[in-house]
Amino acid sequence: VFIQNSRNALNMLTEIRNIGVGLALDDFGSGYSSFGYLADFNLDRLKIDRSFLSGLEASKKKQNIVRGIIALANSLGLTVLAEGVENEAQLDFLIAERCHSAQGFFMSQPIEENLLTDHLAARQGRMKDTDKFRLGLSA
Repeated sequence: VFIQNSRNALNMLTEIRNIGVGLALDDFGSGYSSFGYLADFNLDRLKIDRSFLSGLEASKKKQNIVRGIIALANSLGLTVLAEGVENEAQLDFLIAERCHSAQGFFMSQPIEENLLTDHLAARQGRMKDTDKFRLGLSA
């Protein structure tokens, strides 16, 4: 819908943003996401597609792409979230490159809503900055 009528989409997103809702560009780097959206829409967050994290440790090309996406997003004042983090090496890379938050099975399997509060409460007392990062909280 947004792709076919970007002028209407821009107006709608501007109205949504004006009532205080933050906007994120999901799955950046795959599908229909493009650099044009970064220029055209007033976004708050950019979510790096999980396909760039798969095999990141062994691929200098993927590392350079992710590094570039993070640097670009940071230079635009966007919060960066990486999707699909599955191991500590990926997380360490993201932290070193100044990615703001991450999500994936390395941090936690999906948790049912009714169990989330207990899960967070159990971790609260022993939470380090890296744990906060892993949960997507401010470090």
